[in-house]
Amino acid sequence: MGDWFQTIADLDATAEEAPGLAEVVVADLVADGIVSAERTDCGPGADGGHPPGSRYAEAFDGPDYGLLTLGWNGLFAWWGRSVVDTGQGGGEVGCPHCDAIESYNEPLGAAFIEAIDAWYAQRPSDTVCRHCGRTIGINDWRWADGVWAFANLGLTFWNWPPLRNDFVAGIGRRLGHRVRLVAGKL
Repeated sequence: MGDWFQTIADLDATAEEAPGLAEVVVADLVADGIVSAERTDCGPGADGGHPPGSRYAEAFDGPDYGLLTLGWNGLFAWWGRSVVDTGQGGGEVGCPHCDAIESYNEPLGAAFIEAIDAWYAQRPSDTVCRHCGRTIGINDWRWADGVWAFANLGLTFWNWPPLRNDFVAGIGRRLGHRVRLVAGKL
């Protein structure tokens, strides 16, 4: 079985601004009725998360698949330098300049592992497209199916149905930054 998650990762937030941005966005989602203000044990983490609010279904289309009956069904806002992935690994990436498609595995695999290590160490984490030779920031590659994001801030929804695109885009507008949705399973 397992638990599903969807993380809206802020690709541009700095470590310094992330806690304040998380507080503002969660307050907005509480005000909108998407999540409740109370914190409960509705998912992983010692600090608890925010369970679905009275208008939670506005974040997705279709049935909720019994979301309110699940033990893990909350929103967890987090900050701190993190790599967000699907939990399944792999994937394909596209160059934003020449549209070449590469496998995350070889030959780019080693370059991305180095870039991830550099990103964690707060060093330049750019990679070079082997087709066009242009330098690409780690969050600027087009990851197929939102496989990876590198962020200082994220909003993780546990076991929610697929979030609507306009809901995700609205979070990005509230943050004033680029966001990427990464969905996966533990």
